[in-house]
Amino acid sequence: MADIEVAMGTTKNEIQRKISTAQTTFKMSGAVKFSTVCDMVQADLNLREGDMSTSLFCKCLKAMWGKDTEVVGYCLERLGDVRRWEQGYHESSWSIVLLAYSLKQKEKLRIHKGLQFIGDIFFQENDETTAISLFRLALQGFTLMDVHRSRAECMIRLGDISKKNGDLLKALELWEMARPLFECSLQTKQVQAIDERMSKVGKDVKEEHKKHLAKLIELSTSAGKLNEVEEDDSEV
Repeated sequence: MADIEVAMGTTKNEIQRKISTAQTTFKMSGAVKFSTVCDMVQADLNLREGDMSTSLFCKCLKAMWGKDTEVVGYCLERLGDVRRWEQGYHESSWSIVLLAYSLKQKEKLRIHKGLQFIGDIFFQENDETTAISLFRLALQGFTLMDVHRSRAECMIRLGDISKKNGDLLKALELWEMARPLFECSLQTKQVQAIDERMSKVGKDVKEEHKKHLAKLIELSTSAGKLNEVEEDDSEV
C-alpha cells in the first residue's frame, strides 16, 4: 500500500506510518528481504519529497544485486528517471544501466521505461530527433502492454516537443489523449498539470487564430482596393 500511495501522491505522514509499521514487523521476524523492500519504498518516498540522496537506493542495490531482480529493477527505475531528479543530481548512467539490466532480464516493461528515460536525456540535451524516436518506440511498447501511465508520459513528452517546435495543435491533441490515461491510473497531479498546459496553449492557439484572421482580412481588404484601382485604370 505504501508503494502504491507514493505514486498516487498520498501525504508523506500517512505513507511513513505504513512503512514504519511494516519495517518493525519484518525486523522482528528477521525477514531481511522484506526489510530491504521497506527501505526501497522509503527511498522512493524520500525522492518524491525532494531528498536527492542516492544512498538508500544504493544500499538496497548492494543488498539485493544478484538475489532479487524486482528490488534491483525497482531501484534502477527510480534512479534512471531523470524527471524525478533536480538538475545536477541525476546521473545519465543510471538510465543506461536500467536499460542494460532490463534487457538482460528480458523485462519488457522496464526495457521500454529505459528507452523513455534515455529519451528524456536527449530531450534535455536538445537532440529532439533522437528523443522523438525513443519516445515513439517506448510508446509503442507501452501501448501493446496497455500501461496507461507510461503511455501518457510519452504522449506528454511528444506534446512538449511539438509545442517547442510551434505545432500547438499537435501538442493539444497529444495532451488530450494523455489526460484520460492519467485519470485511469489515478494520477491527479498529472491531470492538473495537463489542464494547466492545455489552458495556456489553448489561449495561445486562439491568439494565433485571431492574428491569422486579421491577416486574412487585411489581405482581402488590400486585394479589394487593388481591384478598385485596376477598374479605375480600365475606365480611363
